[in-house]
Amino acid sequence: MFITTSAKKVVLSFSTIAIAMAISFSSSAQEGVTPLQPGATTGNHAGALPPPGLYFSYDVDYEWGKLHSPYVNIKASNVSMAAALLWSTPYKFLGANYALGIAQPYKIAHTTLNTPSGESKYSNHGLMSTTIMPLLLSWDLGNGFHLGTGTAFVFKNGKHATVCHNGSCANTPENLANRYYTVQPNLALSYFHNDWAFTMNNTFDFNTRNKKTDYRSGNTYYLDLTATKRINKWTVGLIGNWTKQFTDDKKGGRVVQGLYSEGSRVEHVMFGPILGYDFGAFSLTARFLASVHSENDPKMRFFHLGVAIPL
Repeated sequence: MFITTSAKKVVLSFSTIAIAMAISFSSSAQEGVTPLQPGATTGNHAGALPPPGLYFSYDVDYEWGKLHSPYVNIKASNVSMAAALLWSTPYKFLGANYALGIAQPYKIAHTTLNTPSGESKYSNHGLMSTTIMPLLLSWDLGNGFHLGTGTAFVFKNGKHATVCHNGSCANTPENLANRYYTVQPNLALSYFHNDWAFTMNNTFDFNTRNKKTDYRSGNTYYLDLTATKRINKWTVGLIGNWTKQFTDDKKGGRVVQGLYSEGSRVEHVMFGPILGYDFGAFSLTARFLASVHSENDPKMRFFHLGVAIPL
């Protein structure tokens, strides 16, 4: 057995892995969207893998928020969906349990922009960038501790919308996916004791340049925190996120001027509750995250409803 019986129930209840919830939202920082949605891996005890088997998960997210700046006011109201498959294999690699997975997000976006020249409204829907995770590893450190790591790759497929003028190109508000690759390594530590579970997951975005627009989005760090308690078939807890872009956005090799600062560096701090129920054949999880601090991005609220099914 990979983990203790009580810990196994917690992991199965939240078998939706990090990439299953890697859905993005309207953003003014970076070039359109952040490859990983802030707080996406909350609720997932990413340090431990579920027992060997194939797992399907589906996450629906409603997100809404506003941004007010001297240049533009943004109002966003979106619905995002992500379907994912995780194969927790019976094999070992470097002494760790090994898994791999894939996720495909889809988005319905509604955005209102108010500028000095007037108001514009945009509605759009389509596929976002596909994410694969060929390497997920988890080590049992003993005494309830589990260390997990992996690397995800975000492709540049999906629905793109670009306009060019005098040889210079830029994304339009109809753009949903990223036209560049992203590498996402992560390192997670989970601790299980009786029916308690705690996880700290660290994820990084390293972005390549968009050759179409000559824009390079800055690299970003995400810290997702999850604390849960299992009570019979119920799971309750608290979740939190800190997102911090640590390099500047650049276009044509030059630093981009953001809404409030040079480099257009995004930052979020969010907190909220989580509630789950294990039906046996599947588990259902609800999460809510509210932004208490935001820079160069809309101040968003997220409500997630996810189902995880062992196949």
